[in-house]
Amino acid sequence: MPSPTLADVAREAGVSKGTASKALNGVTGVSASTRERVAAAAAALGWTPSYAARALSRASTGVFGLALARSSETVGTESFFMAMVAGLEEELALTDRALLIQLVPDVEAESELLARWAAERRVDGVFLLDARLEDPRTAVVEHNGLAAAAMASSPLSPMISRLAVDEDLRMDLVLERLMAALDELPEDAGRHLLYLGGLPQFQHVMARERRFRERCSAAGVGASVLHSDYQQHDVSRWTREVLALHREAGCRGVVVDNDLLAAQLLVELGRDGVRVPEDLAIVALEDSILCTVTSPAITALHRDTREAGRLLARLLVRHIEEGTLTEAIGPGGMVVRGSG
Repeated sequence: MPSPTLADVAREAGVSKGTASKALNGVTGVSASTRERVAAAAAALGWTPSYAARALSRASTGVFGLALARSSETVGTESFFMAMVAGLEEELALTDRALLIQLVPDVEAESELLARWAAERRVDGVFLLDARLEDPRTAVVEHNGLAAAAMASSPLSPMISRLAVDEDLRMDLVLERLMAALDELPEDAGRHLLYLGGLPQFQHVMARERRFRERCSAAGVGASVLHSDYQQHDVSRWTREVLALHREAGCRGVVVDNDLLAAQLLVELGRDGVRVPEDLAIVALEDSILCTVTSPAITALHRDTREAGRLLARLLVRHIEEGTLTEAIGPGGMVVRGSG
């Protein structure tokens, strides 16, 4: 018995073949009721899509793209990326879509790759991570009419859907913990904090830094900021700078951008005789199982990054169907452990 065709589905649903194709491929211009009717007809007939025909028609590839301008070392060791990709793939699998991932050396190469994907119709849309203050990917998306969804603290473009992250609130939660600890110290103790962040071109890093300085200034607490590229071989350098701030400026607490850097810093400080948290508290802005296996375990701001990936995937699907959208994800909550 021959397999059911798209024409069979259209006939069963009482629509044209073109309308059936649009409904099944997530193309705009089809009402929700018609989309549901066509989907029901396809299910009743046991119709499955032909990806070869889909690629030839260029209507839809069933593939979403993610280009990462990060080293393989960073992507392979940071829990954020592994959890994010897991969430994206879990959600896309529910609608029989696939995720195309490619690592590139820098954001310029990422922009070139996105333009090539758009020109070759390799993907239906793209995910943008590591939003930048002046993001060159924005122009690529706008020029090519490329469907895109970003996880970002501020809008990138009217054409890019956004999963909004409130970095002010995230930093507030961490600082409330550290400042409460400062208030319990003797009057002659140092009142100084450090933010050890990522590279300053990242939107989320600068949002965190701005809020960190604002809150410290308002509370009469000294504030220092160091920027890291997250590379493991540079941890000793950051440790020396943290030690200098601790000994010379009376720094008593460090806010660290991610779990891996926080764990490495804790180990290095221990080797130099610094007691955590008695001498210097450490709180991470990302949580993972790594934060539970150090001694002491690391206090961290936990968020469900896999769920963020699922939300971002759903947002891009809706972007294609409905146009630009914005949704928000919660800040997460503090998981108090031994480091601060």
